[in-house]
Amino acid sequence: MDDQDRIVDLNGENVNNDDSAVDQSVEGEGVPIPDRIRDAVQDVGRRVKEEMDRGRDVVKEYEERYYGSNRRSRLESPADEDLAPPEGVYVPVKTKKRKHFGEPDANERKWAALAHGSTLLTALVALASAGAGVLLTMFIPLCIYFAFRKRSEYVAFHALQAFTIQLVGTIGWLALVVTGLVVWIALLILSALLILVLVGLVLLPLVALMFPVFLLVSLALPLGMVIYSVIAAIETWNGHNYRYPYIADWVENQLQGSVFSIF
Repeated sequence: MDDQDRIVDLNGENVNNDDSAVDQSVEGEGVPIPDRIRDAVQDVGRRVKEEMDRGRDVVKEYEERYYGSNRRSRLESPADEDLAPPEGVYVPVKTKKRKHFGEPDANERKWAALAHGSTLLTALVALASAGAGVLLTMFIPLCIYFAFRKRSEYVAFHALQAFTIQLVGTIGWLALVVTGLVVWIALLILSALLILVLVGLVLLPLVALMFPVFLLVSLALPLGMVIYSVIAAIETWNGHNYRYPYIADWVENQLQGSVFSIF
């Protein structure tokens, strides 16, 4: 009996050990991955990383060779560097191209020259009528513009140039003289008041001479208008595209997107 009980006990222990082993295998994380498979997966990952690093090196070498070493790689983040261009690298600036016209015919050259030549008529009428007749003659180039705005870009452009320079040389000069006169009168009154403290005795003669000198200097505006207009009339008569300084660029801007383009 004792031997049988021992056998039963031994068998029971074996059964219990087997049950515990089964329970542990069920409750655990499963069968561990063999070392052979784990090493193979790690080797594949290492090779993929090496290929990616090699690809980055190839791209950087290509960009340094053809774009320079200072150029930021496309693989790098924009936040890694300042957005300003590297030192010594020229960044082209977009500039507006000047308008080029085709070869004008004889009729276009004639009307463009007449538009510029009307400035002489405006100057003569201004001298004869003390400036009153300017309000009529200065609109001659504007009428030429309206007549040719859809027929000839060459004539329309030069007519607007002529109208603008006449506007600056007449109305602009008049506004300048009036402003100078107001300032001169104010200074004259101030100098007269300063006579009480003896400072005005020195300032009053100087201020009295300021306006005549200013008036003579301001005559350079209408005089320059006449000189530039004569040159422009000769150039356009010969078929050249003459451009007034500063005025030509302003006229182009007006023609491209302003009130003149809707007429």
